[in-house]
Amino acid sequence: MYGDNILKFFFVQIVFFVIFISCGGIAEAQFLRNLLQDNAESADWNLRDDRPIEELDEELSFEEIVCRDRKKFPRISFEKKLSSYFDCKKDLDRIQDSSYIDLTYRIRWDSDRLDLYLPGGREIYICDGSRLTKYEHDEKKDPDWWMIARSSPEAVNCLTDEIFIETLD
Repeated sequence: MYGDNILKFFFVQIVFFVIFISCGGIAEAQFLRNLLQDNAESADWNLRDDRPIEELDEELSFEEIVCRDRKKFPRISFEKKLSSYFDCKKDLDRIQDSSYIDLTYRIRWDSDRLDLYLPGGREIYICDGSRLTKYEHDEKKDPDWWMIARSSPEAVNCLTDEIFIETLD
């Protein structure tokens, strides 16, 4: 009696497995192919579920990325030349201390950079040597590549739609 139940159980399992395998050609389940094939790494992209995207985008160059995102970069509000780098950092300390009075949210990234988060945007103060530069920005986060591009704008030549008028002498 007990042996008949085990035999029926295995018979039902074999019948289901045969039906499942015979329908595999219709469904083309990837796990069955991988289970029954010798080589799991198939070079035939038509049989794979993770097909590559047909549109392969070319990578943009640094110059193209900067030119594309240039309008999103923080704008220079003013620059001030001080006598030394030490004086520039002292001026940043003064700006930071005055921001405590009106409870402005601030982040002092380094000894030479201060971000003030105001209701209408953000002010970024950076000491480049003895030069203090104030930038204004509408977003909470720096755009990609801005810190690199801001210190060497001559490295990027962007074509613009502006019309330049030169006077001839």
